[in-house]
Amino acid sequence: MRRIGFVSLVLLAAACAEPMGEPGTPSAWKEPPWLVVRVDTVEVTPYRPGTEVPWDDIEPQPTDGTACGMLGRVMATTDPITGKGAEALCPIEPRPRPANADPRLPDLVVLLGVGSAAHYQTPTAHDAMQATFNGEFVIPTNSIPAEGITLAVVDRDGASAEIIGGVKLGRQELLAAQATRPVFSMRGGGVMRMDLAVLAYTNPMETAEAAVTAQAGGALVSLRPIRAGEVVEIAARGQYRIGTGRGAWIDPRGYFENEPHDPNFDNEPFRSAPHGAGIAVVGGGDARMGAIVAPCARFVARTPGLVWVGLNDADPRNNEGNATFTVKVAGPLPAEWSEGKSTTPCGTFP
Repeated sequence: MRRIGFVSLVLLAAACAEPMGEPGTPSAWKEPPWLVVRVDTVEVTPYRPGTEVPWDDIEPQPTDGTACGMLGRVMATTDPITGKGAEALCPIEPRPRPANADPRLPDLVVLLGVGSAAHYQTPTAHDAMQATFNGEFVIPTNSIPAEGITLAVVDRDGASAEIIGGVKLGRQELLAAQATRPVFSMRGGGVMRMDLAVLAYTNPMETAEAAVTAQAGGALVSLRPIRAGEVVEIAARGQYRIGTGRGAWIDPRGYFENEPHDPNFDNEPFRSAPHGAGIAVVGGGDARMGAIVAPCARFVARTPGLVWVGLNDADPRNNEGNATFTVKVAGPLPAEWSEGKSTTPCGTFP
């Protein structure tokens, strides 16, 4: 199993991508500052092209079938959530392996690549020839490079991933699709069908607020799913006390000194963060990303999904007090999108 090489991915997509009905050329329309590309149904070959060799071995690789995990350090890998914090996070959008699934079928992930890098991905559809992702990616219109973007489908296995196939879309193709034929299909390599929708990004900014009791520990934010590539800014305020062992009331910055018995969430970035600090999670399935909201965080979402906010305490039953989280979501600046991260300080949104 080879690791993903995005230079070869771009060449593969350029050579193999075929439209299934070419989008027309727009005649007159207002060019939106951002586009939303939604990946709907994806269908791949059961075997590696030109062979009768299945994509996977009968024996699953480590982390295969993970229903709940954080994004790994390498794209299309995962860090399973199994310890402290799993009870709070894993009921939100779990994506388990289907019952009686054939383990030789690939574990599908869609990546959005730009040039030789990819910063955005969907959660995994386990052991599947066909899956409906409904995964949305935001793209700044004027940041699409001359070589376009690549949507690649990979087979995730443990700490590695193998390219199945991909499609390539240039700036004018995306604008033409949005203006005249927003829903269409393409294919490339081992991808027999990829259903796509291209839409204008219409809301410049959305805001939502979530009240969290310290005893509950966290809550879902009443907001539509975040799109990969969007900028998310979360600010927290409040006063609360964590457990009975620490007498001091704190705010979302948390306690200044961690103690060995502190029940922080097991996965990073929470494990090493201040105990009782504000935290947030975006995503679902085996692709979630975390942020420390102490008292504010601004980041680019690398995966689509819902927003959960709470406190860095995996055993909140004996806590007191309350916190309030304000979530703002907007289209990314060109540099934020191309790098997959934000260096802009909190408070930049109006």
